[in-house]
This record gives sequence, C-alpha cells and structure tokens, in this order.
Amino acid sequence: MKRKPKSNANEEINNLTWEWFVSARAKNIPISGPIIQTKARQIAEQMSVTEFKASNGWLESLKNRHNIVWHQICGESNSVDVKNVDEWKVKVKLIIEGYEPKNIYNGDETGLFFRALPSKTLSVKSEECKGGKLSKERLTVFLCANMEGEFEKPLVIGKAQKPRCFKNVDPTKFPIIWRANNKAWMTGSIMEDWLHTFNNKLKKQNRRVILFLDNATCHPHLNLSNVHLAWLPANTTSLTQPMDQGIIYSIKVNYRKMVLQSLLASMDSIKSVNELSNKINVLDAIYWLNKSVNLIKPDTVKKCFIKAGFNLVLDQPTDAINDNDNDFKLLCSTINEKVDSDEYVNIDKHLCTNDTDIIADTTVKPCTSIDVEQSSSEDETDNVPLHGNDIKTYKNALHEIKRLEMFALDQNNENELLESILNLKNLVEKKMASQITKQKTLDEFWSKI
Repeated sequence: MKRKPKSNANEEINNLTWEWFVSARAKNIPISGPIIQTKARQIAEQMSVTEFKASNGWLESLKNRHNIVWHQICGESNSVDVKNVDEWKVKVKLIIEGYEPKNIYNGDETGLFFRALPSKTLSVKSEECKGGKLSKERLTVFLCANMEGEFEKPLVIGKAQKPRCFKNVDPTKFPIIWRANNKAWMTGSIMEDWLHTFNNKLKKQNRRVILFLDNATCHPHLNLSNVHLAWLPANTTSLTQPMDQGIIYSIKVNYRKMVLQSLLASMDSIKSVNELSNKINVLDAIYWLNKSVNLIKPDTVKKCFIKAGFNLVLDQPTDAINDNDNDFKLLCSTINEKVDSDEYVNIDKHLCTNDTDIIADTTVKPCTSIDVEQSSSEDETDNVPLHGNDIKTYKNALHEIKRLEMFALDQNNENELLESILNLKNLVEKKMASQITKQKTLDEFWSKI
C-alpha cells in the first residue's frame, strides 16, 4: 500500500497565490518576482502562518510548477487589437465634442531611472528595480497636459519624503509636486489628492475639463465638479494615450541630454562613471525634469493628441512627429560610438509605476527622515576659492557655481536662489559639453570607466 504524501504546509498559500497571479495577469497587470513574494507573505499573514518566508527558493519552485516565464510578464503580453483602436478613435471624437483643446487633458505615469548613464544601460533591468539597490535609483513621474501643450506641474514620487539633498529646502516651493512612499510608486491616495487639487484649481478658474486616464487601479473613479474623468480602453494605451505618442519620449530625451552634459562637464574631475552617477541626486533630477518638460513645444503635444485619435475635425491629418534629437544622438556618440540613443532613452519604459492594488503600501516616510542613500552633489574638495580674473574657463566657472549651490542649500528655504543657480549650472554644463568633440582623449577617458 502506497503511503500518501504529506500535505504541504504551504499548499493553501501556494494555491491562493497562484489564483491571485492568474487574476492579475488576466487584467494585464505586470508582475515581478518580488511582487509575488510580497503578496504571498500577505496571504500567509492573513492565515496566521508565521513561519512562511516566501524565499527565493519558494519563488523558483512556484515558477517551475506553473511554468511562469518572467519575460512574458514584464510588460504588456497582449498585442493591441487594431479594431478596438479604430473603434475608439471614432468614439473619442464624440466624447470630446463641445470641449475646447485647452480643456482636453491626458495624464500618465512613467518610471525614471534618474541616475542612469549609457554605460549602465545593459545592466539595468526593470525587474531588478522592484526592490533592493536599484529601487533607490528610480522615481515615478505623473505628467499631465492639455491639447494646447500646457503642462500641469509634474508630480514626482520618490522613496523618501525628505532626502538629504532637501536639507534647508522647502519642497512645497519646488517647480514640481513632491510625494514619497516606500516603493516610489503612484498610489490611489496620492492620485486622489492630486485630482482634488487639480479640480479646485479649475473651479477657481471657472473651467470644466475632460481628463483621459488609463485604467490603472491607482486611478480612482471620482465624481468631480470641474473635471470629467474619461477612461482609455484597456490594452490600447500604446496607441490611444497621447502621452505615449512621443511626449514622454521627448521629455526623457531632454532629461538624458542634461545627464550627459553633466557627465561631459565633469569628466576631468571624476575617476569613474559610477562616481558621477552617485553625485546625481533627487534635487538635480527635479530641476532637470522640470526644465525637460518646459522645453516641449506646444505643437509637439498637439500632434501627439491628434496621432492618438483626438481629432477635433474628422480625418484631420497628422503631421510627422520628430522624436529624434540630433544633439542628443551626438552627445551619445561622443560618450561612446556604441551607445544606442533610443535604448538609452527607453531604459525605463516598462518600469512599473504603481502598486496596482497588489501591495497596500501607501506608507509615507516622516518629513524628518533623511534618505542617506541619496548622496549630496557637494564637491567635497576643499579648494581655494577663485577670485576675479582667476575665472577664465567654463571649468573654473562650474567649480564656483557648485560652491554657490552648496551656499544656497545651506540657506533656509532659499528655493528661488537655488533654482537660479541650478539653471546657470545647467547652462554652463551645456556650453562645456558642446565644446567637446570625439577625440582620443575622450576615448581614453571612457576606457577607464
């Protein structure tokens, strides 16, 4: 007589986790290993199973048992149904009827590896960012604009409410809206707060607008007095979301151009690319991001809306959208001829940006906390300050600007002064980068990295 196998103590947890996984994938929700492990621990906690750890070994066993292939769940697994897109482009004309272009909005989140450099492109994977080291390198950015190309303040979500680089700086005076939670993800509560603020602003202006969002579960369905929420059809946003037609891409081109300009301007004073990457902090990212948004031309935004089907006139032609930036490509090739500029821009394209109701993690770190992982951009060298005619090169000027930046950071809530200095710093870095051409010394520099 065969002995019955012992019942696995984790069998019920395994079954419930698998059922949840199937349900989540049916909604086309991207799921990573750490997300599955976190959900399994939640299930175990609800069942009062204290010894369950959801280890990497357990995850590997679950993957093998159900033939889960990770590359199939990192992004959208379903191909876009062109028929649904065509039907939507007919429907959307009726939805926006009666709204002026300035009152037609679209909003969307995007992930941003704010420290990413070209040489790190191949080593950075979105799956690895769900927890651990790389999660400290990411931000989530919510962008919203109307069809006339007017942007709302970008909403930026980080891991710490008050990183070290925010010392003596008032986040409420930033050119962006700053929020934080442990995953640096968009959550329902953050989005709801933003929607109410947006609605109150429009109420004061006596305007009524329509805002198109995707069906992410972090986007709450609210009845607002001056904002009518409309929902893009599922699994079609790559073709129906205006932000995805070139707006986000163009913003990231601008952002990564500033990162490269900073790299080239600092190449003589750093020993490795990692040293420079660590000097890029959240404060740099905030001002680079805001400047990147401001550089987007209104006509570019309008073309992206039209390309997504938001035609105010039936069969209105769509002019070509020039997403290519020759200056950016030149910068990439100056760094290294093997750098693929599109790959560099899209390094975080499929980065998860919300908790998708999978993990209830809306915990905000206290305002008094300091994120020690976010290093200050301070130049720690105690060089003798230059005087008068000693400032003869852009390199000299950049050194003094960095000293002014530290001065501004030491003042209490001098955001206006800091913003002016950071804008000047960006201009000088741009000038320095433009002077550098492909030459042997640059190749030698990069070979050391």
